[in-house]
Amino acid sequence: MLKLNNLTSDDLTDYLDDNPEYIKIWLPIINQTTETLEQRERAAFNLTSCYLELAYTHYALENFNEVKPYFEKAAPFAYLRGFDAELKTSKVDWTIQQEMNVVILFGDSTTINKLAHSDWSLAEDFIINQACYLYDHLLLKLGTQQPLCQSEIDTALTQARNTKDKDVQQYILPLINAINALVNGQQAQWQAAIDMAIAWHTDECKFGDLKNMIEGFICLNALTMAKLGKDMHQWQCTTESLYLPLFLID
Repeated sequence: MLKLNNLTSDDLTDYLDDNPEYIKIWLPIINQTTETLEQRERAAFNLTSCYLELAYTHYALENFNEVKPYFEKAAPFAYLRGFDAELKTSKVDWTIQQEMNVVILFGDSTTINKLAHSDWSLAEDFIINQACYLYDHLLLKLGTQQPLCQSEIDTALTQARNTKDKDVQQYILPLINAINALVNGQQAQWQAAIDMAIAWHTDECKFGDLKNMIEGFICLNALTMAKLGKDMHQWQCTTESLYLPLFLID
């Protein structure tokens, strides 16, 4: 097993045992129009969680051939959970990034097109940090091949640089820098930004909020930046980290 944070193989056993059974329960409900809206919302939420947990678990257990298929199965439900007008669950600017990245990285063209036309936004009460929220919009646009204005990027950069939040300074700012580098064809800056994002993620998995979370196994934001570099410019990311499994974007 890969040593990614404090979770052990024993901790992961339940994901492998329970999630396939949960999937069998919730799959028939998601598209059943006779079910209540609340039940269908729960189905979207739980199916996303089950497929993602299986993907993360197989990665940690080094069953690498099983990882991408589960992320791909998660993608349409991640769209529903994060962005569907009826079935989406309340999210904040930090937590929405998981659904957004999963769709961009592993969604088919139909799901990505839905994300592009989702007209996504958050109410003010769900915005923890304005710089993070601005990054989310940049990520959605660039990840779905929508045009980005330099002024949008500059506004996000200024907001991130001026914040006193260390997580924004050490993580969100590098990710915005990566987007700026992608738009302006600056490979060295893109690579440096990914390295910085991974450094923050690694520290969080060892000492911070991610040390007991299965979501800490992979830095999806950095993986998306690596994929966009490959897709837009044929750049090859050189970051070596267990938290950045580049085989998933091959």
